[in-house]
Amino acid sequence: MDSAPRKRMLVVGSLLLASFAIWWESIDNSFHYDDEHSIQLNIHVRVQPVASELVEGIALFFTDPAAFSRDAKKGMYRPLLVTSFAMNHALNLAVGLDGYDVRGYHIVNLLIHAINGLLVFWLVRLLWPTRSWEVAWVASLLFISWPLGSEPVNYISSRSESLSALFYLLTMALFLQAHISVWRGWYWACWPAMAAGLLTKSTAITLPAALLLLDVAMVSRFDISRVGRRFWRLVVPAWGVAAAYLFLIISNGFLGRSLGKPVRDHTKQLLTQTKAIGHYLYTLVMPTHLSVEPQFREQAVANPTVLAGGLLAVTLVVALVWMWQRRHGSALCLVGIGLLHMLPTLVMPLNVLVNDRRAYVPMAMACIGIPALAMRFAPPLPLRALVVATLLIAAGLSAGRNQVWAEEGTLWSEAVARSPQMPRPHLFHGNAFKDRALHTQDAAQQSALWREAARAYERALRFPSDDDIRLRAYNNLGGIHLTLGNLEEAEQTFRRAIEHGPNYVDALINLGNCFVKKSRLPTSPAQREAWLEEAIGFFRRGLREEPNHFLGHSNLGVVLQDLGRWTEAEQSYRQALFLHPHHYGTLTNLAALLLRKAEQAQEENDRNRFLGDSEHLVRRSLTLNPAQDRAREILRLVTSARTSGGS
Repeated sequence: MDSAPRKRMLVVGSLLLASFAIWWESIDNSFHYDDEHSIQLNIHVRVQPVASELVEGIALFFTDPAAFSRDAKKGMYRPLLVTSFAMNHALNLAVGLDGYDVRGYHIVNLLIHAINGLLVFWLVRLLWPTRSWEVAWVASLLFISWPLGSEPVNYISSRSESLSALFYLLTMALFLQAHISVWRGWYWACWPAMAAGLLTKSTAITLPAALLLLDVAMVSRFDISRVGRRFWRLVVPAWGVAAAYLFLIISNGFLGRSLGKPVRDHTKQLLTQTKAIGHYLYTLVMPTHLSVEPQFREQAVANPTVLAGGLLAVTLVVALVWMWQRRHGSALCLVGIGLLHMLPTLVMPLNVLVNDRRAYVPMAMACIGIPALAMRFAPPLPLRALVVATLLIAAGLSAGRNQVWAEEGTLWSEAVARSPQMPRPHLFHGNAFKDRALHTQDAAQQSALWREAARAYERALRFPSDDDIRLRAYNNLGGIHLTLGNLEEAEQTFRRAIEHGPNYVDALINLGNCFVKKSRLPTSPAQREAWLEEAIGFFRRGLREEPNHFLGHSNLGVVLQDLGRWTEAEQSYRQALFLHPHHYGTLTNLAALLLRKAEQAQEENDRNRFLGDSEHLVRRSLTLNPAQDRAREILRLVTSARTSGGS
């Protein structure tokens, strides 16, 4: 075997091995926050491994931005991203796993990160063909192991960043390869790769400018006459793809919805993101205090941090001008592309002020450039020792990030510790306590967890926040009062949430639940029925706002069952299970309803069918949550009824 193919095999093998060694612990980590609405409860990604269903589902992703989420209001036009989630679901089923087995999703995230590492290797070889393979290998290892990649690897929804980066880096590599190869296919492959990046995340809209910079700095070596000869071949296809994408998102209405109501004015956005430049540079260089929610506040006036960020921005611009004048092509190209990629998130007012995953492509640019520069100017032996030490430290920090991302409790407890003044970590920390309380059997421990959750929600309400966080905190706090039987406090808290957001679905549904619980207090039949009808009104009001709210359907089924409207109740339960097949409470309720129908069935076949369905449902429920006394009692009654019927 020739040395070049052998080297390539060794490089690919070693990089894949390093990726899996560093990030393998992430495979068993849980889904996290936004994964619920975009994957777990999103019926659109729930496709079967059947060609016709896959084609139909994928076609929907390209035509309807609402297919991005369970909640149509959170729609985003990222059809290839949603396609990848749907393929994950189908592939899980094809190999005999549950469609939502998180391991399949994590493996794909890990593979995408590893492929991006290989693309970094390819780009280094293309940018500096005279450099040794060792330089490209070190650059790739640095990218693979750098802790800033922990969020795109561990957080499934962050696949938007890593998958978009894959197409971004691939487009750059194909473009450079086209200029050193006689085969024209490299050049024509650029534009489908760019289109794929745009259909994954809109930040790829910066690729035309990035390719032009790449051409000027690295291909033409600042010879404008050479750029001119290729200008139309470069600009027309690149901007043609970008224009087609813009036409698509305008025609399907997504652009209008995303720009129609900015979350902050442009002055505040400018001040906030000027400060953010310093934050991103610090986390890029020193990824030792990463957090899913950094301690970073919206900025209304100039202060020292804003001035420092502005000074840094000016310094970067001056550096870019100096690089241009000195014709430092590689440095200019890499710094410029890193800044270009971040420009949309710096300019557009987004709900989340900063997050680590936005620095993923700039991280790739840094990892491409730093080893090449270091090996040019530094003595070989001390440098190699420094490289080994850096890689080992980075790998250790990344392994630690895997443990933080293991589940919601560890993730948000760290966020609370590192960002105590931010409301979102307290909100999600409360959710983690709530989920633990729901799955514990020890009464004392459960009570303590409910108290911790309530305190977390109360802390979230103390800090200035956007309406979404405030509404969710009120709603979840009211939910704890409801669970503990404090009905008056619960009703007041839910109504406070509705005052802030009249169409806030979760609070409407929970206020309905409050009336359901009130109906079970000692009272007159007329009052009981009035409260149940009021509950139905709130459930239906919530479902008008969000038809795919599974708890709305499930809870509506409970009320309809209480009123003896069994057919309607069964329909509501089954719709809830269609939306959320793993909700053990609904499984148990439907099992109880079918048991009642079996008890009153006139025909033996109907009786046996109801009993069989009831047993199947209650066993599924107990598999999901064994700590259900009611479910075990239903199973006992079903088993007894089937035995007596058989005898």
